[in-house]
Amino acid sequence: MVPPLPEQRRIAAILDEAFNGIATAKANAEKNLRNVRELFDSRREEALSNAGRDWLEAPLSHLCDIRHGYAFEGEFFTSTGEHVLLTPGNFFESGGYRDRGEKQKYFIGPIPDGFVLSEGNLLVAMTEQAAGLLGSSLLVPESKRFLHNQRLGRIIPRAGVAWHNDFFFHVFNLRRVRDEIHASASGVKVRHTSPSKIGAVRVAYPGRIEGQRKIASMLFDLSEECERLVTVFERKLVALDKLKKSLLHRAFSGGL
Repeated sequence: MVPPLPEQRRIAAILDEAFNGIATAKANAEKNLRNVRELFDSRREEALSNAGRDWLEAPLSHLCDIRHGYAFEGEFFTSTGEHVLLTPGNFFESGGYRDRGEKQKYFIGPIPDGFVLSEGNLLVAMTEQAAGLLGSSLLVPESKRFLHNQRLGRIIPRAGVAWHNDFFFHVFNLRRVRDEIHASASGVKVRHTSPSKIGAVRVAYPGRIEGQRKIASMLFDLSEECERLVTVFERKLVALDKLKKSLLHRAFSGGL
């Protein structure tokens, strides 16, 4: 039953005012989300650009090896299982591990020696499965669960090199490093890189592990705080969407 015209106008006015307020609140929350992410990126760039007297510089090929993953047989892919099959889709564009939820692939077939990863292993995406992923890095979150799949490079420090995975995780995600990896990649629709191309990138780093660990710890604490804020703003966006739907339901059920 359609309400009288004056009532329609009253409801429309209420919805207009409410929706304008919701739109403003969403815009502010989205802006705050961008600001939080930009803040972390900026602090990381700053922390890794202010080279001290004890910092060194070298091509990545002098510091580490990058080993290809294994081409696991597709017939053993499943939607559940004990072993997670990592892909470039498990990388966030800005770095870090992404749980793909229902889209996650698992592997239940025979696994060759050397391709079950340990917690803290450092990997780099060598195929741009989605825009912005090429060169992104992640630290494996758990031992004996994740598999070193093809299109992913495992970073192995060279003997005698001062190397802390948590620090170099951030080095790989610096804008300059990512830009150089992308620029040297091949392919048109899907870009690919290689260990030799990544190895040609020069990086700066503290010459002592203690210095690397200190920076990595500071960035970890900052990341934790930023993620807390991101969660707050994401929840606010969800709540605003629910409020809009609730108002529409009340408007068309005589509740306003």
